[in-house]
Amino acid sequence: MQVICLDCGMSVDDYMDYCPKCDNELGLQHDGSTVTVDIAHHGERVSEALEKMQKEIDGARKGVAESIRLVVGSGLIRDEVLLVLRDLQFRADIKSFESESGNAGAVLVRLK
Repeated sequence: MQVICLDCGMSVDDYMDYCPKCDNELGLQHDGSTVTVDIAHHGERVSEALEKMQKEIDGARKGVAESIRLVVGSGLIRDEVLLVLRDLQFRADIKSFESESGNAGAVLVRLK
């Protein structure tokens, strides 16, 4: 799969960490957008929701979005998601996360 360097416009393979033309770190480039994904309202079990969350985070990190908004509901899935996000932040796999103000059922995760 090919991605585009947002600084110079060169098309590069998605496994590359740096642009071979301008030497910018591709994993830190973003367009400021936010991707929204519902992981808790289609009958998911906790384990399924966590797998879906990880898949969506991995996919969004390869893209150009700065953040991902996870719709997690207000129950057990939300509690488990927050625990996993704390671990991902500790390991520096994500920059930060916070519950959306005015909506405890959504979490905004800053990826880049």
